[in-house]
Amino acid sequence: MNYPIVHRCIAAALMLTPLAACGSPSDQTAHEADSAADKTAIANHIKEIAKDVVAAFNAGDAEKAVGFNAPDFIQMFHGQANADNAANLENARSQLADPAAKLAVSDGKVEVSEDGDMAVYTSSYVYDFTDPLSNEPVTELGNWVMIFRRQADGSMKIYREIISDTPPAKAAG
Repeated sequence: MNYPIVHRCIAAALMLTPLAACGSPSDQTAHEADSAADKTAIANHIKEIAKDVVAAFNAGDAEKAVGFNAPDFIQMFHGQANADNAANLENARSQLADPAAKLAVSDGKVEVSEDGDMAVYTSSYVYDFTDPLSNEPVTELGNWVMIFRRQADGSMKIYREIISDTPPAKAAG
């Protein structure tokens, strides 16, 4: 069969395309190393943001603490209705009206998406505050999840936040 020249050119291009995408093993290794380095840098940056959020909260600066949030931020907090940025700021101000309010996190881990446009930060937290009903000091333990998403300006902002307390440890005996 005699195919037009256009069909033969397209067929040749299609056969060569997979070869062009392969690259040498050293090119692939270099790309993987660059990708791993980028993901490590992003993870370290996310950990720094988490530290800054905690530091702002502990300094009593509600505006700065919620300033790391994306415009479309949503918080899921202890089974309450989802909170947007305005409600989150109001809640932070309310919490920080308590002079005993203090937050500490531990075991912070970050997983970064393959293309680096999203990251998930998880940690345990300890939150000290005053019970508004009994006026007694309370220590709450829980899990904290922050999902970061890359913004149009290239920054990583908190897109979703989940805060969930855990039951108190059972007494021995």
